[in-house]
Amino acid sequence: MIRTIVRSVVAVIAWFAAVVLFVLSPAIGSISSIAALLLILLLSPTVFMRGSWGALRAQPATLLLAAAFVMLAVCFALTQTQPSDVLLVTAFLGLLLAPVAYLLAWRRPGARIIAVIAALFALGTFVGAVTASYDVFVQHFERAIGWGSGGNLMARSVVPLGFMALSGVFAVRSPWRWLYLLGPAFGLYALVLTQTRGVFIAVPVLSLIFIWALMREFRASRWWYLAGLGVLAVIVVAAAIYSPRLLGVTGVLEQVVADPSAVSDPGTAQRIAMWHAGWYAFLQHPLIGWGWARLSEAALPTVLSMYHNDFVNMAVAAGVAGIVSLLLVLAAPLLGVALMPRDRFSTLRLYCALILSVSFFIFGLTDLTFGYDLPTTLYAFMTAVVLGAFREKDPAVNPA
Repeated sequence: MIRTIVRSVVAVIAWFAAVVLFVLSPAIGSISSIAALLLILLLSPTVFMRGSWGALRAQPATLLLAAAFVMLAVCFALTQTQPSDVLLVTAFLGLLLAPVAYLLAWRRPGARIIAVIAALFALGTFVGAVTASYDVFVQHFERAIGWGSGGNLMARSVVPLGFMALSGVFAVRSPWRWLYLLGPAFGLYALVLTQTRGVFIAVPVLSLIFIWALMREFRASRWWYLAGLGVLAVIVVAAAIYSPRLLGVTGVLEQVVADPSAVSDPGTAQRIAMWHAGWYAFLQHPLIGWGWARLSEAALPTVLSMYHNDFVNMAVAAGVAGIVSLLLVLAAPLLGVALMPRDRFSTLRLYCALILSVSFFIFGLTDLTFGYDLPTTLYAFMTAVVLGAFREKDPAVNPA
């Protein structure tokens, strides 16, 4: 009786954390991340439940996320100038708690759970679209920013949520499954209102991944691939035309490829200067870096806060160890999927892993992604949910 009550309470708290993070994050930003982390931290004794360590050993990908956190914490401790410097590693706390989130998801796998989680992702993009509309059309802000958030942060929430919502298309057999397409539609709409160019770059790539996965799932002919590409082209062009800021992405990319020193866009030129400064800072302390607290100090006066690039940020903050930790984090979803046995959700899992790894890799090319608490927590917990719940139920492990 007591065990049943405990399990019910754990399930309620876990679902509440999922709603707060996956649904509310586009609106309240870091507030949702902090709340979700506290709730999952409260459930951390789950790792001592029967079968937990065996499950983690069988799926070590989330342990890699936790290992990345430990590596960063050690580097920050070794480079501290005052004890509070080490506390900055809490921005990466989602990585450490990923195994807990995985175990919670691992105990509840199957198509029904996938459908519900995908619906939460889609609902999150709807919340983002409403929040963005309020900011731009009611508050008359130049860009959508949300609360406890910002334009760039909102964009880095709604786009991965939108494409992860498409997991419902693969899990549900009903004709209603196509309603999950509203996820990326709402996400792209909110993205346009945030006018975040660095995230917009990822949209065509993520769309191609979805088209590939969809055609693979339905064993469609190559003509459907072409049709999908045509629809993608129309959507991307329409979004770019609506926002002149987004329309300029192509020209900026051409300039960067041709001659980075001659880039005319001020924001891009500033980022390139930051990357150069970060490289020289990395060469001064290449093993364990300067520490997160001295991230900007390492390249003063060029850099004011960070380097607008995850690889440079990690290289400066934690040296080679930071780069390794970032690579572990980006590889974790793909490694986790590769270690799982094939079942009817194999394509779905591979799709989700690609969306996570590729999207956050692209996001990190132009702005701080890992190390900002919300994107880090979203990535870690989404990875945990995909590896834990997006599979067929094993009656021997997950009884009904």
